Amino acid sequence: MMYNNLDDLSPEDEEELRRLETQISELFALLEKSELQIGLLKDENFQLKAQIQKLQQQPTPTQYKNPQVETIKVPKEVVATVSPTDENIRINKRKCPNCGAAGFSIKEVDDKTRIICYAPRRIYMKKKVCTKCRFEF
Repeated sequence: MMYNNLDDLSPEDEEELRRLETQISELFALLEKSELQIGLLKDENFQLKAQIQKLQQQPTPTQYKNPQVETIKVPKEVVATVSPTDENIRINKRKCPNCGAAGFSIKEVDDKTRIICYAPRRIYMKKKVCTKCRFEF
């Protein structure tokens, strides 16, 4: 039941009206505080976005490498490889890729730069040398 005239209110209704008016004023105060907070947060958000753009435009720094962690780099040897073209692999095994000499003109010697085993005695890798052009492979 709605009252058009506020003078005819009962004491309970007046008390309820005062209570509701205080709640409304408290809610308006909270609304003002939240609007201020929203404004501050928007300003902070804008500043942070500007900082992000500045950081993205800067070049990335190179990573510091610890010299103790780096591995030793050994240069690779250039070795000529011979791919078998005939069915008889034995003949292609003794053919110089440089001059084409084959057979007994290719001899096999120890490669003293590459050691396979130290014990019980030193065992070296083998390399082939052409006796005609002195090409090693």
